[in-house]
Amino acid sequence: MAHTAKTDKVLNLFGDTAAPAPFNPAIKPPEKEAVPPVFIKADNGTQFVNIPFILINEQLGSIMERFHCCTCDICATAVTDEALRNMPRNIVRIKRKADTDSVNRAAADARSDAIRIITKAVMLVKSNPPH
Repeated sequence: MAHTAKTDKVLNLFGDTAAPAPFNPAIKPPEKEAVPPVFIKADNGTQFVNIPFILINEQLGSIMERFHCCTCDICATAVTDEALRNMPRNIVRIKRKADTDSVNRAAADARSDAIRIITKAVMLVKSNPPH
């Protein structure tokens, strides 16, 4: 397969996936008494962490900006919804603070697939904006 000028541009879109991206504008901070949707607490002190939600929160802002997609709350919510529908479920259970390494490993393993899925969702919403 021939290497074209577009290949470098496309590869540069994905950049360094290890660097944190801007905060997802669709995710609002929880109220004082609310528990963020990323973490679900059980009665016995166990927490369940939604890895796809974390990855979307981490990557969405920068991917939307790279593709010049509208970043309003409506579009960001639509992209988040589409990406969550297409990402495999990956809930990690943690009981102690030391278990957070398992969350980091799971996120690292799923990051490249998440970027691909989020990019597709951004392109879908950009081609047919909800507003």
